[in-house]
Amino acid sequence: MLFIGKLERLTEKVIGTKLPTELTEHYSSIFNPATFTTSGSNVYANAHISRVFNEEGDVVKEFNKDVVAPVAGLFLFPTYVLDLTEVHLGYGIPIGYFLEVLLISLTVKSGSKQFETLIYPDEFKYLELSLTPLKASTKASILVKGNVNLLKELGSTYEVIGHLRVAGLQDIAADLLEGLRRFYSSDYEGSIKFFRKVVEGLRNVVKETDVFEGNRKEFLSEYLSKAYQLISNFGEHAGTRGSLHEARLSRDIALSLSRYLAEYLRLKQGG
Repeated sequence: MLFIGKLERLTEKVIGTKLPTELTEHYSSIFNPATFTTSGSNVYANAHISRVFNEEGDVVKEFNKDVVAPVAGLFLFPTYVLDLTEVHLGYGIPIGYFLEVLLISLTVKSGSKQFETLIYPDEFKYLELSLTPLKASTKASILVKGNVNLLKELGSTYEVIGHLRVAGLQDIAADLLEGLRRFYSSDYEGSIKFFRKVVEGLRNVVKETDVFEGNRKEFLSEYLSKAYQLISNFGEHAGTRGSLHEARLSRDIALSLSRYLAEYLRLKQGG
């Protein structure tokens, strides 16, 4: 889900942006006072902040950072906010500026337990907010709409990481995230190493699980082994170089296999 949020001082200690009402109403099982007032319970949002706009609506920074931000509740309204105090302080983004925020998932932690919920899985939503001044809102909105297709693809990509975590494959999810970070920062050989680790991890999952019927387990194992061999041939350790083309293929293989296996495991596990 994509929205433009204004960075505001919301309480004495919290600087962040208000979350869209449509989101908080749709996920009312999470966004309710009981969740936020229960001792030991915390809610976090996994998000990607793409660009920063000034008060006039102009792009002033290509931010492109993944963040895990606390969610806070202001119950007098009621309003729920994304706490971006660390982003504000760490990167010097002024209060009053606007952020292009792509929300991926919500994580609720309660004691030693936690569960993750994907936000509008397999669906892309762009929620326009009423920003002030109107000029800034209009200009920023036009710029965001021009970037929607790219952010839609990015959101779908990062959603796969959420599918893996929900399926209990946290280590593979971490490797995929690191591979994507390196890919999008043009470290193509570095990304290939992590996409190879993803395929290796998935190969081990297929070997250890009994949820696949018929010959599917055998065929998947063979495919994963061949994919692992191919990606292994792309790195400098194999005496070759991995360019954008090899990195893109490695990414696509890792993403498609991750999505399929994570969703299939969740289905078989009753998730």
